[in-house]
Amino acid sequence: MIAQLSCDVLIIGAGLAGLQAAMQIRRQQADAQIMLADLGGGASTEIMGFCAPLHPDDTADTFEQDVLRAGAGRNDRSLVHRLTHEAVMQVSELEALGLVFDRCADGSYDLLQSVGSSYPRVIHQGTGTGREIMKRYREAVHDDPGICLERMPIAELLTDAGHIIGALGWWQDAPCAVKAPAVILACGGAAGLYGFSSWSKLLRGSGYVLAARAGATLRDMDLIQFEPTVTIYPPELAGFPLITTLLYEGAALRDRDGRSLLESFDAPPPKRVLARLVAQAIQAGQGTDHGGVWYALSGVDETRFQQKYPGYYQKLRPLTASYAVLRFEVKPAAHTTLGGVIIDADGATAVPGLFAAGECVGGIHGQDRIGGNAGLEVLVFGRAAGNAAASSPGVPINTITLQERAQLALNAFKLGQGSRDFYLTEIGTVLDQAGSVLSDHEQVSSGLMQLKRLSNMVQADAPTHLEDSIIVLQALQAASILLQARLDASAKHEK
Repeated sequence: MIAQLSCDVLIIGAGLAGLQAAMQIRRQQADAQIMLADLGGGASTEIMGFCAPLHPDDTADTFEQDVLRAGAGRNDRSLVHRLTHEAVMQVSELEALGLVFDRCADGSYDLLQSVGSSYPRVIHQGTGTGREIMKRYREAVHDDPGICLERMPIAELLTDAGHIIGALGWWQDAPCAVKAPAVILACGGAAGLYGFSSWSKLLRGSGYVLAARAGATLRDMDLIQFEPTVTIYPPELAGFPLITTLLYEGAALRDRDGRSLLESFDAPPPKRVLARLVAQAIQAGQGTDHGGVWYALSGVDETRFQQKYPGYYQKLRPLTASYAVLRFEVKPAAHTTLGGVIIDADGATAVPGLFAAGECVGGIHGQDRIGGNAGLEVLVFGRAAGNAAASSPGVPINTITLQERAQLALNAFKLGQGSRDFYLTEIGTVLDQAGSVLSDHEQVSSGLMQLKRLSNMVQADAPTHLEDSIIVLQALQAASILLQARLDASAKHEK
């Protein structure tokens, strides 16, 4: 018999979306037993701030229109409406928890303007807002005897008659069946699958695989947002994303000859346009010695840079002898998975008992995510999913059925002598080549064939440890979902 745990709500992912969901469940049900399955890392601590329409000339409706414009017709309007109209409420709730957001000398909020925004909207506490929120939520979880936080990768969601009854996880170095009538997916995106990514390598798209195998529907999985300005040189800064709000402060993107990539634009364009401009310049032979373009920051007033972006200034300024030559070589890196699980505005999927929040959700951002909306979506939809899960009726769960489903899922994973790191590195190489900003139909098709070859290799020689086998199989399935969606979109476009 597989070891078994029980809870009222299982939350897969212990970043901000998952923690926000747990906090909301606790607000709704004082006696709910909540389990947070910590998958080992994510992007929440990297959140600098989040958008809220707090500028005196700004409104939630204007914010909504900006998000829809950036999404270029690929947004779910009901999700966008909730995102934009509940933003200010998130500010109030976090201040009640003790967060102190940065303010200007006149007492107003110090708001940053992200590309694609009509007004400055990004509210922040220094450059570590995500870390500050996480700290407070983790303390609340630690002090709550009804919330259990466990290191537990999830292999499969378990269903009976189409309804969620729990999950198969890997707990304390052994398989474990978790009995739960409600499950919230809050496990982030898939950008970590890429070899060159701005996010944690632990973001491998497991939520998409779990949702699809449980019967939920995915949408827009061809849409990956590439952070346009991720450092490739100097080496000590490689992989570090340089914030694009600096383009509003006087920073510039330049090719190897010093020509501005944005000279035909009145204002910085959305990130998807920036990423294409950078990639096209590199492809056209106008790249720098290390294969990027120049992101010149010396046009930003140094005092303003130091005051407004203290964390960035402290990290970047020592790397050049003179501020006048403060520039770095950058290129696009996989950043945000814009597609994902289809939910309604309350965070519910089409599978009874299954909810989702955060980056694993699709339909919020459409074709492009405005900077600051990643931090906002985890708060708004973490809250929504927690509220919905708390009021979910659930179904009686038969322990024998749970064990049978768990054993069946476990049987799908094999062991061998293969290396997890080898397979993940290969997947990253494939995605870098076949899933890049400018990858064409032929490259995507070739990438899918390479993933199929890797899948056959795994079937013949899986990793030596069951947890590694789970990780590799899910990574391959997630990568295949991304490239297949890209191929389908490419074929549709060609028609």
